[in-house]
Amino acid sequence: MDSFTGKVYLVGAGPGNPDLLTVRAVKLLRKADVVLYDDLVSAGVLKYCKKSAVLEYVGKRIGQHSCLQTEINRKLGEYAKQYSNIVRLKGGDPSIYGRAGEEIEHLASLGIECEILAGVTTASGAASSLGIPLTHREYAREILFLSGHKKTGKNPESFEELNLEGKTVLVYMGLNSLESIRENLLESGNSGSTPMAFIENATLPTQRLVLANLDTCLDKAEEFQIKTPALLIFGQIVNFYTELQRLKEEGRISYC
Repeated sequence: MDSFTGKVYLVGAGPGNPDLLTVRAVKLLRKADVVLYDDLVSAGVLKYCKKSAVLEYVGKRIGQHSCLQTEINRKLGEYAKQYSNIVRLKGGDPSIYGRAGEEIEHLASLGIECEILAGVTTASGAASSLGIPLTHREYAREILFLSGHKKTGKNPESFEELNLEGKTVLVYMGLNSLESIRENLLESGNSGSTPMAFIENATLPTQRLVLANLDTCLDKAEEFQIKTPALLIFGQIVNFYTELQRLKEEGRISYC
């Protein structure tokens, strides 16, 4: 029987800005013998790793898999035989569209000790960096985190019969499914004037915000050449952001 002496930590790296790492995440990175990191983990985050650590890139993007999930699972098991502290470093929060469940199941089946360390999820980081609250009593009383695709392909089912009224809907990995998402939201009775926004490279120096609505979002995505990683935000909370910006430009407020 294989002997596994190491412990695996599934660590949230946050949305990119190293300032958003938790204190415990920094401590774990400084003691990690091995760090397997995702595509969305920034170079600034990796600077916290000790010089002797084995750093291995295992990033994945739609249609551009550098490392299949089964291969990542295998690597975690192999490293747990050789090292004491293994960090599986994931962008955002590992429990939110980070495939933590699949890795936990695999590690548990091998008898490898595992711990999840929460991180700032991309939606929270992106909203706070732009000064957009995700809830507001007059604009949004509910929050939905949705994925734009699933294991077998696109994910239109989550957007069928979805009324955006009173909600902030944040879509991860939704850019490649934007056309079907838009179609389903319109067919669900949402107005074409319903505001939405693209947030590209959230919290990083290259962060970019593009405002649109359901009628114009496809054209805006093409016009501004929106690229992944990009978060999609739907709902009236986007109007709250634009109102704040208008007041700021008029000199009526000096914050945000």
